[in-house]
Amino acid sequence: MSGGYVPLELSERALIETQLRLGLSPAAIAAGLRRARSTVLREIRRNGWLPEAELSGRGRFRIAGGYRCVVADRRARMLARRPRVPSKLVPGNRLWVMVVEHLRQGLSPAQIARTLARMAEPVRLSYETIYTSFYAMPRGELRSSLLLLMRRRHRARRPQRGRHGPVKPPIPDMVLIDQRPVEVQMRLIPGHWEGDLIIGKGNLSQVGTLVERTTLFVALVKLNSSRADITAEAFPGILNRFDSQLRRSMTYDQGSEMRHHKTLTRNTGVDVYFAHPHAPWERGISENTNGLLRQYLPKGTDLSVFSQDQLHDIAWRLNTRPRKTLGWKAPAELFLPDGAFDFVQHWSQIITPVALAP
Repeated sequence: MSGGYVPLELSERALIETQLRLGLSPAAIAAGLRRARSTVLREIRRNGWLPEAELSGRGRFRIAGGYRCVVADRRARMLARRPRVPSKLVPGNRLWVMVVEHLRQGLSPAQIARTLARMAEPVRLSYETIYTSFYAMPRGELRSSLLLLMRRRHRARRPQRGRHGPVKPPIPDMVLIDQRPVEVQMRLIPGHWEGDLIIGKGNLSQVGTLVERTTLFVALVKLNSSRADITAEAFPGILNRFDSQLRRSMTYDQGSEMRHHKTLTRNTGVDVYFAHPHAPWERGISENTNGLLRQYLPKGTDLSVFSQDQLHDIAWRLNTRPRKTLGWKAPAELFLPDGAFDFVQHWSQIITPVALAP
């Protein structure tokens, strides 16, 4: 396995117990789990397992040799919560008094950590340790008085964005938005798109969204997965419906679903540019369009139930709406060839003279 050691899960421990009962050796179990033999051996020995040769006369052990997956998993979780080294910052010790005094001087935990590191006798202390030590204190007058020294004075520690989960690898050969031609930024000619995903219930379904920057014309893409290879195949199926002069570029966020952007460019001729991380305003048209689409694709909906024809129908509803930013013209009027869409005829069929009668 790559990326360092990954702790065993309960399902793996259950499999270990089952296969020990069946008489499989630790080496065979490790091979089935695709784990190192030492990982399995260490797991079963630290949780009471004994080889068959040592089980004679020990009637309390069953076939699994004393290993119990639930007990082993509970023990592992308890140890994971226990700090491996004692905390430097303990209420009442010298370092604690120093930190509190710095707080009284108006410094933030990050500034305190940097200040202590630059002293004649430097102290290595993470600002997260300071936060954790204060917020982990039992509720009471002392805790309240310390939290009042914090600038934000939140009652609970708020999780920091980007701290959880594995770091995503960078997208290869990524061209940032700064290198887009001026014509894209100025929205002078159609053919430059913004792309994104709308995510469904439980993050288990998704729909690709495309909006043309000049005319606000929308196209939707049915996706069976957000995997990069699936996205690279599905987006061209929609983009290639349009003439080549209407598919010049696409601006996207740095989502991993666009890792195969070079394949998309090769199959469509569309140059892909990437916005900066955490900068949704750089794709403001896409963000606004996604908000409009939620009228038809509400949050908490399983998006996999929508067919491509249904997505075309939803996109068409948006493309025939008059838009204030377009001088109350519809995107279809400006994007499609002359004469392909008649605004008056379209809406006359929906709003009939009978409906308008007093």
